[in-house]
Amino acid sequence: MKLFLVLTVNFVDLILTAVLFAMLIRALLSIFFMGEESKLSMVLYFFTEPFIMPVRLLLEKFNLFQGSPLDVSFFLASILLAMLQTLLGSIPMLI
Repeated sequence: MKLFLVLTVNFVDLILTAVLFAMLIRALLSIFFMGEESKLSMVLYFFTEPFIMPVRLLLEKFNLFQGSPLDVSFFLASILLAMLQTLLGSIPMLI
């Protein structure tokens, strides 16, 4: 049971790392190649948007950061994923 929990935590940690890395690449592409719809940007959008959209909808629901030139939901989703990754990293130590 302990091995299964450690493997699961490590797998989720790997997924979160991949998503955070994809979000970083997406952010860099949006800065340097604005308006270009390449296959890479569409793939990155496909994998990262499910993590960003709930935060974006929540911010829109409470009318927060309306009219902001920055995509605050993107940054907030990144922070939340990094916090979740940190919390998951402490689970094996609790066992």
